[in-house]
Amino acid sequence: MRQLWTIPILGAVLTSVVAIAPAPATAATFFQSNLTGSQEVPPVTTTGNGFATLELTGGPGSWVLDYEVTYSDLSSPIASPYVHIHNAPFGSNGPIIHHVDGAEDPPIAGSTSGTFTGDWRFDDPSDPLTNALAQQLQNGNLYFNIHTAGIPSGEIRGQITAVPEPENLMGLALVGSAAFLLRRRKTSHSA
Repeated sequence: MRQLWTIPILGAVLTSVVAIAPAPATAATFFQSNLTGSQEVPPVTTTGNGFATLELTGGPGSWVLDYEVTYSDLSSPIASPYVHIHNAPFGSNGPIIHHVDGAEDPPIAGSTSGTFTGDWRFDDPSDPLTNALAQQLQNGNLYFNIHTAGIPSGEIRGQITAVPEPENLMGLALVGSAAFLLRRRKTSHSA
């Protein structure tokens, strides 16, 4: 009877290992960013906030990052071109590596709330998305920064972080379930 339980559990574990295997480079990877004044260095007191969703596609030499940024309640208007992506880990300031396009369409200069979309491409003539910068993105070392007329050093900032993939979460759940069932089975035999 004990061997009958072992086979389904091993099957579930093997299935979960396959499910959590890394995705190929051409698969999309999703990221997000919560923008707040508290993430600025030094922190800024503001009611302003924002949220960004991002999708990285392509692969080495052909990366494309599409993004949508929503922001609200800034203390003063955005002064163009004061929306950027910077390169530095959380808690540190870093250089501007991408001047956000889409910030002009719709025009956001002079606004305190709104949404814009844009992309950052490998073939961008002024700020290309290189392999090294794509790796920095995947390592969590890039951040959005929105600079305003009243706080030109940056009013809200948000570190860009990877969103866990559903199949990875499913794989982890399967491994956890298999371990629970195996442990439960051993416990019921010891009683």
